Amino acid sequence: MAAMAGLGVPAVLAIVAWALAGSPVRAMLAIVISTLLNTPSPLGGGMGAQGITRVRWACWERTFDMDRGVGEAVAGAFLLSAVTAGSFLIAAPWVAAVLRWVGPLRPGIDELLALAATGVLVVLSVVLHQPELPLRQMRARFQGEGERLAPEELARAVQQLSRIAREDGAFGHVGGIGAKTVGLHEHLDAEALLRLSALHGAPGAAALHAQCLAHLLSRAEPGGGFSAYPSGLPRVEYTARALEALAGRLDEASTDRHRAAVLACRREDGRFGRSVNGPASEESTTWGRRCLDEP
Repeated sequence: MAAMAGLGVPAVLAIVAWALAGSPVRAMLAIVISTLLNTPSPLGGGMGAQGITRVRWACWERTFDMDRGVGEAVAGAFLLSAVTAGSFLIAAPWVAAVLRWVGPLRPGIDELLALAATGVLVVLSVVLHQPELPLRQMRARFQGEGERLAPEELARAVQQLSRIAREDGAFGHVGGIGAKTVGLHEHLDAEALLRLSALHGAPGAAALHAQCLAHLLSRAEPGGGFSAYPSGLPRVEYTARALEALAGRLDEASTDRHRAAVLACRREDGRFGRSVNGPASEESTTWGRRCLDEP
């Protein structure tokens, strides 16, 4: 919903610019320039599958968790859309200045400028975009193949993971329009890959895995459990996977606190929700029972 609203902003502004400029090409030029001006200014990110929106502006970030209620879900989507719209509105004076500097144009010049600006946008997109590693698929395949994995493939995976290591110790993708904070789902996938690589003696894997675990420890919620983004509701799957990764590194009190967060997600019929308020599912139930060592 937030993404669709954000994508609708340029269309609305294009209609307004068209009405003011009297030229569909000049309106297109205004919108393209607005987009170019906003390229270095990341806006926000989300994780729709888990019902979480991570909104940021510059250094400010906040997590909106729809499992807390309808108000939180609407607020997250609304704020993400508002930030997106605000960025274009902030760029509007710059666009107006450029158009005033260009001045009255002859037929054909508008089209040339619009084409050039669009070309620059495409080139910037290609240069700035980094293809994301399919961490989830890699983890599933590596765990499935096990001993059949070639040392060269493990070494290549370690090199790829080293390129997405963050300064705070996290491993994952933080795109140009995404949240600064790595989603825990990606970090846990990277941890599983590094653990397997270190087990098979891949060069550099042990050091990266230690860094990965140190960051994972820092992502624990104060009340227990692990969430996709800081200050979100603890998720059963992530807590179970984090406890498996941190086996032997947590004291008994911490382990009990995290398991209590998982236990709070169990329903009366024995099934588990993804969070204390989230919908129950077979996957969450499997993870919940696995975390509590229940059959």
